[in-house]
Amino acid sequence: MKQIIKIFAVFSLLFGFLMKAQTAISLETAYEKAFKNNLNLKNGQLRIDYQDKIKKSYAVVDPLNISGEIGQINSAYTDNKFSVSQTLRLPGFYNSHKQVLLEEWKNSMLSLDVQKWQLKREIALVYNELIYQNEKEKLLLRADSIYTNYYQRAELRLKKGESNILEKTTAENYRSQAKIQLENLRKDRQISLSQFNYLINDDNFYVNENSDFYHLNLENLELNYAGNPIVLKQLEQQKNIELAKLKAEKSKLLPTLNFTYFNSSMYGNGADNNFYGRSARFNSGMIGVGIPLFNSAQKSVIEGQKINQLIAENNYEIGSKNLKNQYAMLLGEYEKLKSETDYYKNKGLANAETIMKTANRLYYEGEINYLEWSILINQSLDVQNKLIDSQKMLNEKIIQINNLTQQ
Repeated sequence: MKQIIKIFAVFSLLFGFLMKAQTAISLETAYEKAFKNNLNLKNGQLRIDYQDKIKKSYAVVDPLNISGEIGQINSAYTDNKFSVSQTLRLPGFYNSHKQVLLEEWKNSMLSLDVQKWQLKREIALVYNELIYQNEKEKLLLRADSIYTNYYQRAELRLKKGESNILEKTTAENYRSQAKIQLENLRKDRQISLSQFNYLINDDNFYVNENSDFYHLNLENLELNYAGNPIVLKQLEQQKNIELAKLKAEKSKLLPTLNFTYFNSSMYGNGADNNFYGRSARFNSGMIGVGIPLFNSAQKSVIEGQKINQLIAENNYEIGSKNLKNQYAMLLGEYEKLKSETDYYKNKGLANAETIMKTANRLYYEGEINYLEWSILINQSLDVQNKLIDSQKMLNEKIIQINNLTQQ
């Protein structure tokens, strides 16, 4: 009895694991889970937190300098003296550095938006690959069934002496090829599922739902495409960062202010002919201005930063043109694949079914031989296979175009 209970418990755990490991989710749910769990996005959020924490670091003040003296400072008697000195910069210096940190914080948030944008495209492409593999599996199972029946019929005909060994061998070869393709497809599917779950990064193991493979549409077709706003915002932000850095480097040429406080003893007769003991203390203060006269090194840094600003502006133009060019190329490929897929859907698929039905009828009636039958069946299956492949590529272009026009 205990053994039975143990076996039942093991099977229960195994069944629970399998149920957990095979959870079908929609594409939108996959987006939600990935946005919550993806490791790259978590790093992006941590960078935002980091930039937020260091925003106040612009107010760093030079260390307070405390010094002391002892010896014959004012007379032959031993006196002591200490001073406190602090260097401060003008408000323009601190404001410019504050702006750099603020722009970098904004950039970290825009970088996270770009990461989400890229992740959404990756997930959609992998999801499409999984649905494509489902459709491919259906076709291969159909081919396997056809060739298995063909093999069984050829084997029976051979036993009755109605055919030769060549027909049976050909049938066996077709059946074996269909099985090998099916096995390879299932291995590819495991790879795709691993990639899918890596992007989601959840404790469960997810698979795709049986979504419609043949009706994915463009969400927004733009005749005058100007570029993806998510990407362009980040490129624009890079320009803002470099401009803020330029102002920060220029602010280093501003004067500095130095404030010093002195406190000392003066044992003996003072200038007023009064005698002062050890407990008497005298105070004074000093204000100084630091002028960066030797500033050639800093000026070279400023000139270099101007080049960085030009690079950022050029990167914006490059990014904008790349997006427009990518959109135009994808649109052209989409139109080509759309025409090809429409042909297969409207005519090719119907013709393939007619070819298959006619070939089967003629073969069973003995009007064509196995070689002619196999050529016609392969032709029919090839059309169906091309439709699936064409639809997959069309879906990929639609996903990429929709991604480029995403707001």
